[in-house]
Amino acid sequence: MSHDEARFPTRCAAALQISQAVPVDIVWTVLFVGVLVGMWYLGYRIDPHWSSKDGRRFMCNSQIISLDEPVGRMREVQVVVLDDGTLAIAGRRGARRRYRSTWVLIAKTDDLPKKTHVYLARLIKDGVLHVDQMALRLPMKSRCIPVLDDALARRSNR
Repeated sequence: MSHDEARFPTRCAAALQISQAVPVDIVWTVLFVGVLVGMWYLGYRIDPHWSSKDGRRFMCNSQIISLDEPVGRMREVQVVVLDDGTLAIAGRRGARRRYRSTWVLIAKTDDLPKKTHVYLARLIKDGVLHVDQMALRLPMKSRCIPVLDDALARRSNR
């Protein structure tokens, strides 16, 4: 034991405790940042979905397709299936700009690896079909799948 340690034993013990606390603080900081990154990743990975009990109103992710090219990223939209099988879709383009439009279903695929159904709808303005299309992505167990299948079957029978 050195002369300083004999005179000041608490100072050496405090220095020893502080030197052990720094690695523990680093571990907790790394763990905290890792949990935040994991929650952020899961938040973007999970598809938002809600549907009413009858399946005629629902919320899902969609993406606009114009001239066979996707435009922008997937966005959350609210959909109402009308009595004639058309879809009234409401969504947001920016922070405050909302849009409402009418679409008809033209196709469906369900062989995707994420166990989802993707419906393809086409824009109608003033009774005329336009080139813009929208892909609606829904989970396989959604209550709105039978309603959309029925609307697609009625549309293909015309």
